[in-house]
Amino acid sequence: MPLVVEAQPISDTLFRLEITMDGTVIGEYERSRHADIARKTEEVNCAADYLMELYGRRGRFVVRWNAATRTKVIRDELGNHVGEIPRPCWRKPARQANASRLTA
Repeated sequence: MPLVVEAQPISDTLFRLEITMDGTVIGEYERSRHADIARKTEEVNCAADYLMELYGRRGRFVVRWNAATRTKVIRDELGNHVGEIPRPCWRKPARQANASRLTA
């Protein structure tokens, strides 16, 4: 069963990315600017099996960037660290992808 990422506007430039499975919200991915929604959707799709397994064991979750450890941390509703998005699933931010196209 595929995961769906739905962008919910929370300001003029910022979106909350809700991850749903069969119409049920199972988690929230990093808040995002419009230019990064497609990239973060790819990251969710790459980590889908892992995220569904975590949801089955721990319930709803949130994914947030941790600048100190430079990882995408997954926390449960109580704030407990329950996992991380695997690095192979990460995609370049729009600002970096655009910069590399300009220099190529």
